[in-house]
Amino acid sequence: MVATVNIFKALSDEVRLRILRAVFSAELSVAELVGVLGLPQSTVSRHLKPLREAGLVDSRREGTSVYYRRGAVLADAALATVLEQRLAGVPNASEDHTSVRRVLDARRARSREFFDRVAGSYSTLTEPGGGWEALATALAVGFAGKEVADLGAGEGMLSLLLARYAEAVTAVDQSPRMLRLVEEQAMEAGVGDRLRVAEGDLEALPLPASAFDAVFLSQALHHAVRPPSAVREAARILKPGGWLVVLDLARHEQDWARDEWADQWLGFEEAEVKTWMNDAGVDVVQLERLEGSMPELAVMVVVGQRRRATETN
Repeated sequence: MVATVNIFKALSDEVRLRILRAVFSAELSVAELVGVLGLPQSTVSRHLKPLREAGLVDSRREGTSVYYRRGAVLADAALATVLEQRLAGVPNASEDHTSVRRVLDARRARSREFFDRVAGSYSTLTEPGGGWEALATALAVGFAGKEVADLGAGEGMLSLLLARYAEAVTAVDQSPRMLRLVEEQAMEAGVGDRLRVAEGDLEALPLPASAFDAVFLSQALHHAVRPPSAVREAARILKPGGWLVVLDLARHEQDWARDEWADQWLGFEEAEVKTWMNDAGVDVVQLERLEGSMPELAVMVVVGQRRRATETN
């Protein structure tokens, strides 16, 4: 009863309702919430406290930033549905929604501008979390004779490797310059007939549902605007029984990666990636943590299989 009372107390303020409406759309930093709401940081921080105490929002620190997302209380689907419906009617809801979209668009623009800028020299750089040992582990799933998608393909190093064996490979990236390079390299490598490219966002793939035997998210998830949405999209294009392979950075505190590599996120906890995959209908069958190209940057490999229609959790 105390917990229920605290929930309704926390909801009894217009600013808190606007905050909750915003984090229903995406995980947002305090600075981003300030921009969305157009309120001082002190005001936003003051109202976040009761929301967090009531379990309506959760917070996590990443480098020098603190991010807020839906809280544990909203795991109750009935409560979450009612709130989401009612929050659409709070004052400034439309304006706040537009502001959140601007925040997310700005994240996408930073990534796109970075990869357009480094196209042609990307493979000469030492990206945090790279390393062929980790990649070889991910590739152990097997893909010979399969339809494969490489999401966030960059200059196509993985796509080109996959195309040597797969029936067909689709390389997806948001940077047109990167994709042109992939096409050129595919022709030079003699795999142009098995490799096609598609320009698109990880959260809205220009690909049909249930079309691929295997999908790779290799060093792409930490550039995604909303990683859980990217995982859901990857699962959507998988055939039932198909494999999803995520190779990315484990959680770290190297804040410089934001500026030098346009990283949206400082890696991930293995458990949260496993949760995202499970929620997307993908059962994790292999999860490993490996040493990366830099001692302070570990790599994780998470491999899962999309559930078939007859399977349940």
